[in-house]
Amino acid sequence: MEIQQNEKDKKSKTYLMILIGALLALNVGIGINLWLGNKEKKELATRVEGLTNDKNVLNDEIKKMETELEQLHSENQSLNDQLNEKDLAIEQKIKQIKLLLNKGKLSDAEYKKAKAEILSLRSMVEDYKLRVAELTQQVEVLTTEKTQLTQDLSTEQARSAEKDRTIEAGNKKIAQAKKLHAGSIRAVGVRERKLFGKKEVETDKASKVEEIKVSFSIDKNELADEGDKDIFIKLVAPDGSPILTKLQVTKVDGTDVSYTEKKTIDYKNEKVDEVVYCKKQGSFTKGEYIVELFAEGYRIGSAKFTLK
Repeated sequence: MEIQQNEKDKKSKTYLMILIGALLALNVGIGINLWLGNKEKKELATRVEGLTNDKNVLNDEIKKMETELEQLHSENQSLNDQLNEKDLAIEQKIKQIKLLLNKGKLSDAEYKKAKAEILSLRSMVEDYKLRVAELTQQVEVLTTEKTQLTQDLSTEQARSAEKDRTIEAGNKKIAQAKKLHAGSIRAVGVRERKLFGKKEVETDKASKVEEIKVSFSIDKNELADEGDKDIFIKLVAPDGSPILTKLQVTKVDGTDVSYTEKKTIDYKNEKVDEVVYCKKQGSFTKGEYIVELFAEGYRIGSAKFTLK
């Protein structure tokens, strides 16, 4: 009986040990699972934190490149029209990257894609900078060439102006040399004597003067042009007013000048003597008169005479 009881106790102890072992194994398993779960959580948290930090780095890189591009635009405004195509491509690339980064948490694949896009964007920005440098150099070359051309043009214009002045001075000298000159100018009052036939009589009595006789000579000038020459005679009264039979003017040194009479002569480059008679509406007054002669736009001589 006692032997049976001992065997029974042994079996109970064995079962108890098995149960305890099973419980220990279960606890160990649970502990291992808990440890592995915590490790995975920590690893996941670390990975998420790493992805978040990397995402911030990528955002900072985008902002840095945007700032760099804004500075390039500001410093090279004159080149903007020539860079429109590259500007549009870079702008589109930045929009694509921002859309990807603004999705929230990024998977490994999304992060790798964003990083690759940013590397592509950086390459585009570097290419953009090279293009800016090329265009800037071209502008500098063109500016230098333009400056040189402007200087050459100014120099040539100065030379041309100097030539024009020389030619103009030469033309003036030639014109002066060709200008006619009136000499031996004499103006006297005349009247016709009625008795014993008509005969011209000179007088300085203002009350008896009927006409003013102006005699003169056009001197020899081999440089002057041959042909018909209009000689204009102007009488100026003592009060300074011109004596006119009708309103008639000629250009003298670019200004309209009234004249009293005109005579056309056939000039052959030789000295020629001429006479012109000048009438007046009404009577002549006492005082000093002036007679002036003009031809081809110049004043060619003058003289004075007095009527008493």
